[in-house]
Amino acid sequence: MKTDSSVKKRPLPSSRRRWAPVILAGLIALGLAGPQGLAGERMDRINFHQQELFVSGGNVAWIHFARDIGANRTEVGVFEEIFREVAENGGNVLRFWLHTNGRHTPAWKGQTVVGPGDGAIADLRAILDAAHRQNVALMLCLWSFDMLRLTNGPRLVERARAILTQPENRQSYLDHALIPMVEAVRGHPGLFAWEIFNEPEGMSHEFGWSHVGRVSMAEIQQFVNLAAGAIRRSDPHVLITNGAWSFMSLTDRLDQRKTANYYSDPRLIEAGGDPLGTLDFYTVHYYSWAGPSLSPFRHDASHWALDKPIVVAEFYAKEDLDGISRYNLYTTLHDRGYAGALGWQWVDHAQNRDNNKQSWPIILQNINTLNALHPEAVRLPAPKRADPPP
Repeated sequence: MKTDSSVKKRPLPSSRRRWAPVILAGLIALGLAGPQGLAGERMDRINFHQQELFVSGGNVAWIHFARDIGANRTEVGVFEEIFREVAENGGNVLRFWLHTNGRHTPAWKGQTVVGPGDGAIADLRAILDAAHRQNVALMLCLWSFDMLRLTNGPRLVERARAILTQPENRQSYLDHALIPMVEAVRGHPGLFAWEIFNEPEGMSHEFGWSHVGRVSMAEIQQFVNLAAGAIRRSDPHVLITNGAWSFMSLTDRLDQRKTANYYSDPRLIEAGGDPLGTLDFYTVHYYSWAGPSLSPFRHDASHWALDKPIVVAEFYAKEDLDGISRYNLYTTLHDRGYAGALGWQWVDHAQNRDNNKQSWPIILQNINTLNALHPEAVRLPAPKRADPPP
């Protein structure tokens, strides 16, 4: 399938962390795309601003669900306090959700996207400025399976479905919301990466959940490919990833039905047709429902036979996992060759939710321990400039 005709193509500068898709496909076919990486880069680090970084932090993931940017009250001061707390413990990256379900941003006219949303870009800049002042960086997650959550109501579900399945509607999002946001914060020192989806498998026919509408994994792959390509052309140097709900959608090593690495370069390019629409590293989530066979705490990163670094971007730190003490979760992932650990989640602690309120303090202890043991792997350089407070 060809890329939508309205996508503007600009040449991509060479970079050692990007690989020619044709070469990649051939090497994978030959079984040579092993855990060392095709360009010889470290698979247990992410190359961020010329620094080989182990991602150590957590998920904000929101203060107000799906409305932290846009025509709502944006609590930049609260964000700054979260960032300060993580930085003081030696952390470097936090994951932050943007559109999420599409209720408040982007701006819509019917099922067509007409803009990022009133104030969305200014709010995003302000939050990124706060992150940089506190010397952390943000992984910006665009969408979640929540965009097809049935309780959103038919109007919201169908307009979200339209940008997932209809080329013109999808292109309206890329042109009028995504590209303007990317261009507005291009090169910002507080930006770590763009993440296309949070757990899109939850809204898939292949893996989906009963309370969520469905599209095909092929349509999800196509959206990831075209959104990543749009980001790459707008900011050739930024990192791009996608949040897989488990290793069931991220590795070819499992024998279970429907499992595969849906986000490899060749499969994304085949789905969407954009040769630049690929990921720089993988993110994956792990909860106890998945069991030891899918656990990053039981298996080295090399076990999954993937061709890019892996960040474990969601897991509970409130409890021991697979025989690993809750206080040693981050060091275990570091020692097993993963490229990062982001525990779940600040807002549960802030809102005193009984099911997970104790997780955030343990996340901070894990971050602190990792910083004490491996400061060279996690510590970002001091900020280049001191911005005035908002």
